[in-house]
This record gives sequence, structure tokens and C-alpha cells, in this order.
Amino acid sequence: MAYEIYCKNCGRKLLKYEKYERKYKSPVACCKKCGKEYIDPRCHELAIEGIPEAEFKVTNGIFLFIIGVLIAWRGFYLFGMRMLGTPDSMQWLLPTVILLLGLALIIGAIIDLIRILTGSKKRKYERLLEESRVRISSDEYIRKLKNLGYLREGVSE
Repeated sequence: MAYEIYCKNCGRKLLKYEKYERKYKSPVACCKKCGKEYIDPRCHELAIEGIPEAEFKVTNGIFLFIIGVLIAWRGFYLFGMRMLGTPDSMQWLLPTVILLLGLALIIGAIIDLIRILTGSKKRKYERLLEESRVRISSDEYIRKLKNLGYLREGVSE
């Protein structure tokens, strides 16, 4: 399900996003039409919310790898099948698309597993955390986050 954000000042559509989208940077954004600031719900301050430990689970990469293998196998299996109602010139299209999708999942899972096991992914998040700490060290930035509704009043500066 896609969510949409509109500017409270001018009514312009600011963005459309999926609930699972996550970015780790300043959540403060600015409307291009009127210049009013708003909170981008996709963005998160790591110094406030913490590093998501689920990003470093090897089991997620293994699961994605297995799903990719199953999809690729299904695409490969379909190469020998005749699909009723499909012209002869198109018999290869669906199996090729399924096979490529499976291969893309496999490659993505392998890359993610390598990044987790070598510590590359952890270093990236530590760099993003340090950038976030620099941002929140400013009292003005903390007040801005509170005024825009990102932080509750009970959160200490």
C-alpha cells in the first residue's frame, strides 16, 4: 500500500512511498513549491532510533538466496514447457523473465551476505550513525525536529 504526503501549507503532493521504505539521513525536508519544512517519514535519524540490527542478520540473506534459487529453477524448468495460447515466438519470454528474476535475487543475496560477513555493511551504518550524531549535536536542529513532530517534548536534547 502506497502512502502519499501533501504539503500542509500549499497542498502540493510531496512524495509517495511504501511503508517499508527506509532511508537513514535527516528527516527534515523542504517543499519545493512553498519552501515549508516537513518530516519525510521514510527518513530516520540513527542517533535517535539506533542502528536496525535486522539489517545484519545472515539468515535473511540465506532466505533470499533460497527463494532466488527456487524462482530461477522454476524459470529454467519452464523452458521445456509449451504454454497454451502463447505464440511460438513468445514461448521463451516468460521462462527467461522468471529465470532472470531468480538470478537477480541470488546475486543480491550473495552481495548482501558478503557485505555482512566482511563488515562493510556495519561500517556503512557506523558512518551514517556518526553523521547523525553530528546533526543532532545542534540545539537548533533538535528544536526543529520537535517543532515538526519528529521528537516528542519529553525527549531530552
